[in-house]
Amino acid sequence: MQPIGTPSEEQVPSLGVVESVLEREDTSYRERANGLDGKAGLILGAAGVVVALIGTTASVTAIVGQALAIAAGAAAAWVIVPRIEATFAPRDLRDRYLRAAEVRTRLVVLNAQTLLHEENEARLVTKARRLRSAAVLLLGSAVIILVSAILRTVG
Repeated sequence: MQPIGTPSEEQVPSLGVVESVLEREDTSYRERANGLDGKAGLILGAAGVVVALIGTTASVTAIVGQALAIAAGAAAAWVIVPRIEATFAPRDLRDRYLRAAEVRTRLVVLNAQTLLHEENEARLVTKARRLRSAAVLLLGSAVIILVSAILRTVG
């Protein structure tokens, strides 16, 4: 949504406050996305360890445990895939608004950033769901391997 006309500073007295809040939200988004990527990296590593430790064990439960660990690793890798953050082109901004009034340009940028923020947040929710799936798969793998070991010990 583009602002209409050229407002004055008096018409948008809280523009600076809104801009700073959006800037903090953007920083928060990046930190949360990096955190999810880090956790996914841990799950990916743990899945690799599970697969390596089980090795060539020929039991059905070992194979199922490995398969779940591989699925967990794949899901974790899917979390880490390079994230493409929505953004706007600085060249377009320069070409269209370099000679416009400052307040108008700030409002245009604010509106664009608000829309981009919503898109990025939706992507973050998707990353979190993928991470949760990876964690559940890895847990399932560990449980199956543990049960298998207990049954072998008891039986």
